[in-house]
Amino acid sequence: MRPIQGFQAGLLAAALVLAGALSAAPSADVPARPTAEDGYFQTIVRVDDGVWLIAQPQPFHIQPIGNVVVIEQSDGLVLVDAGGSPGAGRRIVELVRSVSDKPVKAVAITHWHGDHVLGLSAIAQAWPTTEIVATDVTDAHLRGRSMKAYPKGAPDAALQAAFDARLDGAETFLRDTLAKPGLSERERAGFEASHRLFAQYRQDTRGLVLALPTRTFGDSLRLDDGLRPVELLHPGRGNTDGDLVAWLPRQRVLATGDLLVAPIPFGFNAYPADWQATLRALEAKRPAVWIPGHGAPMRDSAYAGRVIALIGHTRDAVAPLAKQGTSMEEAKKRVDLSADRAVFVGDDPWLTRWFDRYWTQPFTDAAYREAKGQPIEQGEG
Repeated sequence: MRPIQGFQAGLLAAALVLAGALSAAPSADVPARPTAEDGYFQTIVRVDDGVWLIAQPQPFHIQPIGNVVVIEQSDGLVLVDAGGSPGAGRRIVELVRSVSDKPVKAVAITHWHGDHVLGLSAIAQAWPTTEIVATDVTDAHLRGRSMKAYPKGAPDAALQAAFDARLDGAETFLRDTLAKPGLSERERAGFEASHRLFAQYRQDTRGLVLALPTRTFGDSLRLDDGLRPVELLHPGRGNTDGDLVAWLPRQRVLATGDLLVAPIPFGFNAYPADWQATLRALEAKRPAVWIPGHGAPMRDSAYAGRVIALIGHTRDAVAPLAKQGTSMEEAKKRVDLSADRAVFVGDDPWLTRWFDRYWTQPFTDAAYREAKGQPIEQGEG
């Protein structure tokens, strides 16, 4: 079964498909509200002069909220991405206003996944004249089948009900998993936190509306400014086919979207060879700061190098199996990325579980299709 690719019920829904069928175990009681220690609600931190990052304090969650970068220009603010729900969008508005009284004049969307775009409606409501900028390819995804399940322009009761129904299955999985014996202490703590966070996510996605781009481009678009010019670039396919990055040439700050994610990269329906080439091209810019789509800012290129190596190791492991005629499901069982997994997550049993579900299994699928010359499709197909 292919993973669900809406990324709103998102990565969680995709991972649950990979995890297997839901059990029939009795429910486990978990507090409904997230705690401060869970790190669900975003905080804002200064990255550079006039540049801030809005992010979850703990970088990994089963249902993530994408990072948001705030860039101050002379006549207003540029945001990179918009959060993963209307509730997250409202918190982003508050955090932006806590560091600047300038209006948000533009929001650049790095890719179509819902955890980066579904806060747009709240941001556009706060600053009605803001431009929403995306690549032509991402714009097509947002307007087309990739996001057909999400209401555009105004809430839709039927689409909201269908979205909520998808959340029901994920919530059942979390309850049932917590009722099972054999979880390590770390895994149990992770699932308990995830259950609390998911309850908040359900509240945050009430009144779901997808705001659409108002300005698009093909390869590049410059948002000029005397202090902090921003170059919006489509450097090539990678995590999606329409990835946008924001490059501040004077500060040498690079916001990558999900071309770079820490601590575990997301491998769903990606373009393996292109992703390697795209990251190498970004590496050649020699950024002073990398701001990933999830995770903390990085002051060197070491992590980007590890992701490039991981992509290569996975492709090298999968390609011979595909050429030998091994089935995709058998290839997923036989691919051994234990050495790479240790580099990314060590011996943490919680992150080990999700490294397999967010990287090994979906990226093996992509690498297998690449080796076979089969299409790699974005969206809900």
